[in-house]
Amino acid sequence: MPSSTDQPMTVCGHEEAAHPPMTLARRLAFFRQAVRRIIGAPDYEVYLAHHRRVHPDATPMTEKEFFHFAIDRRYGKAGPRCC
Repeated sequence: MPSSTDQPMTVCGHEEAAHPPMTLARRLAFFRQAVRRIIGAPDYEVYLAHHRRVHPDATPMTEKEFFHFAIDRRYGKAGPRCC
């Protein structure tokens, strides 16, 4: 059954949203986010997007608070260490 729009259909039958064109700025942002994930650095913009989506009524951490939280979360775990 053809769709009323020209949008491609997914396997489950829902229409896919059109993707905006990849501008140079979007490509650089995507690359920066990928590099940060590879090296394990926290991404404040991703945190803000998640916070707006999941906790819209709460005030997000400042960038400084976020990085302190991320560093403490990553390195503040007590436990056996080899050195």
